[in-house]
Amino acid sequence: MKRWVKWTIGIVAALVVGSYGVMLQQKAARHADASPLAMAASVSDADVKVEYNTYLTFRPTHVTERMGLIFYPGAYTDLRGYAPTLKPLAAAGYRVIAVPMPFELAILGIDSAAKVLAANPDMKHWVIMGHSVGGTAAAAFASQNRAALDGVVIWDSFPAAFAALSDYEKPVWNIHRATPDKAPPETFTRQRHLFPANSQWVPIPTGIHMYFGSFSGGGYKEDWAPGITEAEQHTQVVAGTLRALADVERSAGIAPVEAAPTSN
Repeated sequence: MKRWVKWTIGIVAALVVGSYGVMLQQKAARHADASPLAMAASVSDADVKVEYNTYLTFRPTHVTERMGLIFYPGAYTDLRGYAPTLKPLAAAGYRVIAVPMPFELAILGIDSAAKVLAANPDMKHWVIMGHSVGGTAAAAFASQNRAALDGVVIWDSFPAAFAALSDYEKPVWNIHRATPDKAPPETFTRQRHLFPANSQWVPIPTGIHMYFGSFSGGGYKEDWAPGITEAEQHTQVVAGTLRALADVERSAGIAPVEAAPTSN
């Protein structure tokens, strides 16, 4: 083998190993654990069955499932940290499937939703949702798989320029932290052109990025101190998301289903 080929292979191998090491270091330094509240919400109860195998799945026990929801998490987070805001969505009649990501980075698992769709052939209608980097990755999947989904819900993020949703023909909602006067962060405003003109933006005044779930630790630097409690933000996140899902259902022609009677 020629010397230059050996050198090239060695350099590429060193870059791969170095990148792998950097990702592991970032994961260790910035990882956010699920809080005790989130861990308590990560188990089944009377209204929602929870399973954590390949995916973290929430399914309603008293309401007929009428649409599936694939969720991509934010970077360096324990997936169970989102249980307090995902579990109520399942209780309302949605099959919620949260997807673990390679190195806890959704941008490395953009196509993960394809496996979820293949594993759930009984569900005909789907929405994809993601938080932070997960929102960007979810938008990228939607832009590349338009026929597979009925809509997109983004939590506190925006699409990437290479996967803009500006011409996306189905509902797109962005539920985001906001200033006291309901303005989104300036970064979001600058990326408004990446959303459809008719997209719906739901502000959470004085909310913060990490309150879209419930976490302990982590390395995310917030733009401002929270002006509402985590529980108050969870209530607003769930309410805004249910509005978004109802809009997707209307657009897809899905009829609402009455709750089944509970046993005594």
